[in-house]
Amino acid sequence: AELCVCVRVCVCVCVKLFKCNCEECAETCLTSTNRNNLYNASLSSLKDGSLFYALLKWSRRLQMCLGCLVTNVLWAQTGRSRELVVSAGESVEVTLPRNEVELNAFVIPTPLEETNYAYDWHLITHPKDYSGVMEERHSRTLKLSKLTVGLYEFEVTVDGEGAYGKGYVNVTVKPEPRVNKPPVAVVSPKFQEILLPTSSTFIDGSQSTDDDKVVTWHWEEVKGPLREEKVSADTVVLTLKSLVPGNYTFSLTVTDSDGATNSTEATLCVNKAKDYRPVANAGPNQVIQLPRNSISLYGNLSTDDHDSLSYEWSLSPESKDKVVEMQGVRTPILQLSAMQEGDYTFQLTVTDSAGQQDTAQVTVIVQPENNKPPVADAGPEKELTLPVDRTTLDGSKSSDDQKIATYHWKQIKGPEGVKIENADSAVATVTGLEVGTYEFTLTVTDERKLQSSDTVTVIVREERDQPPVAHVVSSPPIALPVKTAVLDGSHSTDDKGGVSYLWTRDDTSPAAGEVLNNSDHQAVLFLGNLVEGKYSFTLTVTDSKGQSSTSRGTVEVKPDAYERDLVEVVLEVAVSQISQRQRDMLLRQIGVLLGVLDSDIVVREIGAFNEYSTRLVLLVSGGPGRPPLSGRSVAFSLRNKLRKQKNDFLIFKARRVDTVICQLNCSGHGECDPFTRRCVCHPFWMENFIRAQFGELESNCEWSVLYVTIASFMIVVAIATVVWGMVCCCKRRKSKARRSKSRYKMLEADEQDTLELQPPRAGKRHVPVNLRFHCLFVFFNSCRHIFCQQLRKMWTFNHFKFRHTV
Repeated sequence: AELCVCVRVCVCVCVKLFKCNCEECAETCLTSTNRNNLYNASLSSLKDGSLFYALLKWSRRLQMCLGCLVTNVLWAQTGRSRELVVSAGESVEVTLPRNEVELNAFVIPTPLEETNYAYDWHLITHPKDYSGVMEERHSRTLKLSKLTVGLYEFEVTVDGEGAYGKGYVNVTVKPEPRVNKPPVAVVSPKFQEILLPTSSTFIDGSQSTDDDKVVTWHWEEVKGPLREEKVSADTVVLTLKSLVPGNYTFSLTVTDSDGATNSTEATLCVNKAKDYRPVANAGPNQVIQLPRNSISLYGNLSTDDHDSLSYEWSLSPESKDKVVEMQGVRTPILQLSAMQEGDYTFQLTVTDSAGQQDTAQVTVIVQPENNKPPVADAGPEKELTLPVDRTTLDGSKSSDDQKIATYHWKQIKGPEGVKIENADSAVATVTGLEVGTYEFTLTVTDERKLQSSDTVTVIVREERDQPPVAHVVSSPPIALPVKTAVLDGSHSTDDKGGVSYLWTRDDTSPAAGEVLNNSDHQAVLFLGNLVEGKYSFTLTVTDSKGQSSTSRGTVEVKPDAYERDLVEVVLEVAVSQISQRQRDMLLRQIGVLLGVLDSDIVVREIGAFNEYSTRLVLLVSGGPGRPPLSGRSVAFSLRNKLRKQKNDFLIFKARRVDTVICQLNCSGHGECDPFTRRCVCHPFWMENFIRAQFGELESNCEWSVLYVTIASFMIVVAIATVVWGMVCCCKRRKSKARRSKSRYKMLEADEQDTLELQPPRAGKRHVPVNLRFHCLFVFFNSCRHIFCQQLRKMWTFNHFKFRHTV
């Protein structure tokens, strides 16, 4: 706030919220932005005298403003306001239904005359469900209303000019004192009735209520039939068991938390079970025909509503003169026997535990005997083929109105020596049959000695063995690298069964390929390691009689569609020493050298090249939907990369990298040998060994023998010429250095005859005049000899190649 000193008739100082009340304070003002400036301004005004002159003139006002001035000057000098002592009174407690409270604030010191403090009430804490009302928050007295149960904490802030203070007070609202109401005992059901044999039930007292809570439940049997022990329980639900007929009255007393009680009663009526008369049931009437004279009557369908029944069978009065044997007359089932022709009436009496009875009757009619002769059935005609020499004769389909007593089989026609087993039974067995026609008669007899006969014919024919029928299902065409195939001869048939199989390879089939698991003696032939070509196998099927049949099956093996793209790598390691992990690592290293993924390298074959090396055949894929990379380019790239890496990059040293199919063009002057994978040059052509050894590392036929010979001859002549010239130059220089002046004279005739040749002196060399020509002759003769040898070698090699091709 702005600090000001007004000089006229009084001093007015404004510090923060405090201000001296001056009536005329408008003309001359000294204004300062801080309390130090206010202090200096006040002192200067006092020294000047004008302030005291005005104060003396107005003495009444001087007393009030001087105190204000001095006080404010001191406040401004110390730089802080006064602290008020504020009290909101002691904590207040009210009990509902009273919900209104007044809070008063008391401040020390009291405000100066003609000044007031500013009050501000705040609610700090309150209950969760607070919905009260605060009135006159900015006055000394705060009015509260509509308070709910809980604790309230209020803060009052008192502020004046240069003075400030706080006070706190708590207001506790207690709930309205409860007036206890007695509980209400409620039982459910109030009345119930049960019927034996149901002898248990329950009565529920959980619906009893109270304004607070029910503490205890107590049941007492007030009234009931005479028993050893009355019912008493302290549970919410009263469970009743083993009740006897009678009327019961039960009392429930409930007690609440304040000790108040209330009671009510429940009534239970237990009635005896109503016992109805039993219902007798002797079953339906029966009819039997002699000679059958026994039957059973069933009374177990009789019923009663409670206990089990007792049974009693007897002849009715109208059948007292009948003869019959009865067994089980006191059981539900009556056994009758020895009955005679006529009508029998039987009575069944059933009695329950209460002595109540009921009767029922059943009639059994015994008709006279009406016997018919039996009907014999010897079965259908049979036809056998040797070596089957036995059969069965079945007469079980013979019938009679009563019962067939005996069966008898007898041969009436056919070769002798036949044996009939079980001839006196329904099913007989005939053995020892021979070629011919047999007739057997079946005679059946019933209990009344009535008979019937039937004849069956058995024809035995000679054995007719059919030869087997061989049938081969050929394998569909396969393409390399698939090297296995199957020929199925299991569809061959024979009328007897038990045939043997033999597969033989035709002479025109390729010799390569193996029969797996000795399957050439089985119905299905398994072939492996097949090569390109068409295989033909003949299946011979022979039965137990030596009869046979043949069928032919073929397997066509087509060449590999990518055989020109296959690359062969020969590794210096035995095939048995390569693990799967090393194989994968090797493929990964080859992929790195070729710049492809290891998954793009397809291994077609891995096997032994010899005892100490392994042959790996692979194919490099060009990517999804693309043909594989050219085998020649892959082999060339891999050779160059291995040469740059000094063949140490792979985990196994590669002895050779080449295509499986020799694809060398031999410079157009030769052919590629599939065995050595080197070029066989045409006559008068030879290999450029410089390029083959230090260049592309591929065999070629770039050089012409004639040109090489001429070039070699010229090189040799040039070298010889240079050497001869150098020798001559050296000798000439030496001869000039040692040459001395010679003197010659003519020899006489007689001196010529006595001329002696003396050996040369040591250190001096005599060269014949024709030595140079002799050296040239020896050189040219050597060149001719070398040229003839090269021609002879070429002729011999090409002649061998021609013979090998033929």
